[in-house]
Amino acid sequence: KNSEIIEPAVAIFSPSKQEIQEKRKATLVCLASGFYPDHLSLVWNVNGVKRTEGVGTDEISTSNGSTYALTSRLRISAQEWFNPLNRFECIAKFFKNKKEQTIEKFIYGDTGCDIFR
Repeated sequence: KNSEIIEPAVAIFSPSKQEIQEKRKATLVCLASGFYPDHLSLVWNVNGVKRTEGVGTDEISTSNGSTYALTSRLRISAQEWFNPLNRFECIAKFFKNKKEQTIEKFIYGDTGCDIFR
């Protein structure tokens, strides 16, 4: 098997409006995909501070045996999501050339709307 290290593609998906309206919660999803080997972790930061509360990370999965994918979710209050100053960041950490590498993706909170006032 080749020992080539393939970096992940990392994407963040914003929460569904339905969840926000019904539960007043917002779940952000971070997906790292297409990486090899299966040594990778996902970390959430909110405004530069590591967040562990409300985080759920799946087991690493493989689509075809050659590359891997990992999904992590961050559940926050709707109030926290509806603040455009809040920066939500997902960081993928993995090793390449014996050094820890990171790939970071972030989104800002939404400006919000009047459904909560």
